Amino acid sequence: MSLDKFLKYFIWTGLVAIFFAPLFVNGEFYFPFIVPKTLIFRIVTELIFLAFLALAVLKKEYRPKFNLVLVLFFLYILTVVFSSLLAGTFYHSFWSNNERSEGILLLLHLFMYLFVLSGFLRRFKEWLIIFETSFLSSVLLTLYSLGQHFHIGGFMASAGGVRITATIGNAGYVAGYLIFSIFFGLILFYFRKNKYLRWYYAISIVLQMFIVFNTLTRGAIIALIFSVFLFIGYMAFVRLRDNKMVKGASVSILLLIIIFAGIVFINKEANWVRNNPVLDRVSSISLGATTAQNRLMTWESAYMGFKEKPILGYGYENFYQVFDKYFNAKIYRKAGSVIWFDRAHNMIFDRLITGGLIGLFLYLSLLLFPLYYLWKHFRKNKMASDYYIPAVFTLIIVAYFIQNMFIFEALVTYIPLFLVLAFFSQFCPDYGKSASRLRAPYLMALIVGIVILIPMMFVFNVRPAVANTKLINALVLSNLDKHTQSYNKFIEAIDMKTLGNQEYRQHLGEFISKVVNDSNQNFEENWKRQAAERTEEEFDKQIMEKPLATRNYLMAMRFSLKTYQYDINRLNKSIELGLKAERLSPTRPQIFYETGYARYYLGKHHGLIGQKDKEKEYYNQAIVDMEKAVSLQPQVVESYVNMVMLLFVTDRSDRVQAYLDRMAELELSYRSEEQLERMANSAIKTENYNWTRKFYEELVELISDNPNYWINLSLAYAHLGQDSEAIKAAREVAKFGPGFEAQAGSFIQDVRNGVYR
Repeated sequence: MSLDKFLKYFIWTGLVAIFFAPLFVNGEFYFPFIVPKTLIFRIVTELIFLAFLALAVLKKEYRPKFNLVLVLFFLYILTVVFSSLLAGTFYHSFWSNNERSEGILLLLHLFMYLFVLSGFLRRFKEWLIIFETSFLSSVLLTLYSLGQHFHIGGFMASAGGVRITATIGNAGYVAGYLIFSIFFGLILFYFRKNKYLRWYYAISIVLQMFIVFNTLTRGAIIALIFSVFLFIGYMAFVRLRDNKMVKGASVSILLLIIIFAGIVFINKEANWVRNNPVLDRVSSISLGATTAQNRLMTWESAYMGFKEKPILGYGYENFYQVFDKYFNAKIYRKAGSVIWFDRAHNMIFDRLITGGLIGLFLYLSLLLFPLYYLWKHFRKNKMASDYYIPAVFTLIIVAYFIQNMFIFEALVTYIPLFLVLAFFSQFCPDYGKSASRLRAPYLMALIVGIVILIPMMFVFNVRPAVANTKLINALVLSNLDKHTQSYNKFIEAIDMKTLGNQEYRQHLGEFISKVVNDSNQNFEENWKRQAAERTEEEFDKQIMEKPLATRNYLMAMRFSLKTYQYDINRLNKSIELGLKAERLSPTRPQIFYETGYARYYLGKHHGLIGQKDKEKEYYNQAIVDMEKAVSLQPQVVESYVNMVMLLFVTDRSDRVQAYLDRMAELELSYRSEEQLERMANSAIKTENYNWTRKFYEELVELISDNPNYWINLSLAYAHLGQDSEAIKAAREVAKFGPGFEAQAGSFIQDVRNGVYR
C-alpha cells in the first residue's frame, strides 16, 4: 500500500472514530461522560491533522485553500485569545476544566478538525459517506436511549432521571446532537434511492424525534417543532407545490400540529397533560417558572457585564466573573439552589462576554455567511431542483440557533456543527490560491506540527488523563475509609499540575474537612494537622490561579472554619477572604454566612480565654453579617434559621421571635424537619427550654413517629416544671417499644421525684 493511500485510510478511520466518540463512556474518569470523549477527540484530531498535512505534502490536490469558514473561525479564535490575554486569566481560558473540557484548547482542535474536513472531503459522494457515518452513530445512541427510556436490563440508568441522557450524560446535549442527526437523515433519505435504506432513515428519524421529546429539553423541543414545521411548509409550498396530494397532506399535518398544541396549552392543568412528562414539560413553559427566572436573571447579569466591556469582553471561560459581580440574589431561593453559573445559557450573551461585540460578530458570521454562499451557489448554477440541500441546512442552523438561546455548546454538539460548517466551506470563497499550490508551506507545517504536537499530545492528553484517574482512585479509597491512601492519591493528582487542579483541590478540601471532624476516625492529631496545613496551602494556590473566582474564596473560608481548631488564625484569614469575596460578589448571601460563622467562633474563643469585650464585639459583628444575608434575599428560610441559631448561641434569644415573625409576614415556612431540628438543637445547647419546647412541639406534630423528638420534648417540659406535660410526652415515648418503655418509666419517676426542678 502506497503511503498516500495509507494516509487516506488513516484519516477516514480517524473521522469515523470522532463521529462515534459520543457513544463512549468510561467510569474510571472524573466526569465520565465528558472527559473520555474529549480525550478521544483531541488525540484523534491531532493525529489526522498531521496525517492530512503529510497527505498535502505528497498530493497537490489535497493542499487545502483557506476558505471563508476557516478564516472566520481563525479570526474568532484570535479574538478570544487576545481577549483572554487582556483578562489576565489566560491559563484557565486556555485549559478550561474537566467538567467543561472546552477552553481555547478545544477551539484549536476544532480548527484542526475543520481544516481536515474542509480539505480532505472533495466529492459530494464522500460527504454523503460522512453524513452516513454520523447518522449511524446517532442511531446507535438512539437505540441506547430507547433502552434507558423503557428500562431494559443491561442499559445504564439515565443520569437525568426521567430525562434521557444516553451515553452523553446530559439531556440537553442528547437533544441537540440528535437534532443535527435528524436533518442529516433527511439529506440521506433524499439522495439514497434504495427503498430499504429509506425505510431505515425514516424509522430512525421518527425514533430520534421521539428521544428528543423525551429528553424533556424545552429549547430543543421548540427548535425541533419549529424546524419541522418549516420543513413541511417548504415541501408543501415550494418543493412539491404542484403535487396536490402532498400539499393537502402537508397542510393537514400543519393544522393538526397547531390545533394539538393549542389544545395542550388550553388544557395544561388537565390530568392527561400533567401525567404525560413531555406534554407537561412543554405546556409548563412560563416566564414565571424558576428555570425561566434564573435564565432571565443570568442574562441580566451578562448584559451588565457586556456594558462594562463591550468590545472584546472578558475572555474565554470567564463568564463566572460577570455572574459573580452582578449576581442577582433572587437566584438563591433555598439551601441547594444552583448559584454558580459559568455560562450564560444563551449563545448571544456567551459570545458577548467571552469575545465582546467582535467575538459575537465573528461567530454569527461563521454561522450565517457560509449559508449565504451555499444559497448563492445553487441560485447561480440555476439548481432550483436541488434547493433541497440549502433548505435543509438552513433549518439545521435555525434549529441550532433556537436551541442555543437556552443552552450552551458541548463537544457532542460541536462535532456535527463543524461538520456542517466544513460542508458549507465547499461553496465559499477561497483565499491564497497560489500559495496553496506550493509544497513547501505544507512541508514546513508538517515539520512544525510533528515537533510541537507530538510532545504536546502528552501535555494535552496523557498527563491530564492520568491525574484525572488518580482523583477517581482517591475518591474510591475515601469511600472505602482508606483515608491515608486516599489523601496520598489526592496529592499525587494535584502535584501533576494539570487543568483539573481547581476541581481536585475542592474534593481534597471536602475530604480533609470530613476526616478532621469525624470523631469516629482513629487518626493521629498530628497527621490531621499536617493534612489540613497542606490543604490550606493548596487553597492558597487555588486563589492565586483564579483570583477573581468568588467560589474559590468561599471554599477556602469553609475549609478554614472546619479546621480552625489547629490554628485559630484561620478564622481571621476566613474573615479576610470574605472581605475580598465581598468585593468580587457583593450580593451573595453565602459570603456573609461564612464571615458570620467565623466571627462567632472568634467570639467564642475570646470568651473562653476571658476576653469578654472581644467576645461581645465579635458576636455583634456576626449578627450584622447574618442580617446582611437576610436583607440581600429576604425570601430564603435558610438565612433566618442561621440567624436564629446564632441568636441562641450568643445569648440573644429575646430577638428570635422577631425573625420568626418576619418569616410569617413573608409567608415563609420554617416548619420542615431539617430547619426545626437545627433551631431546636441550638436551643437545647443553650438551655433555652421554652424555645426547645416550641420547636419540638412542632416537630412531633410534623413527624410523630420519631421517638427522639418525644424524648427531647418531654425533657423540655420537665426542665420548665411542666410535669404533667412531661409525663404525657414520656408516655408517647413508651409506645415505641420495650426499651423505650423502660426509659420512659424511669424518666416519669424522676419527674415525680422533682429531679428536674
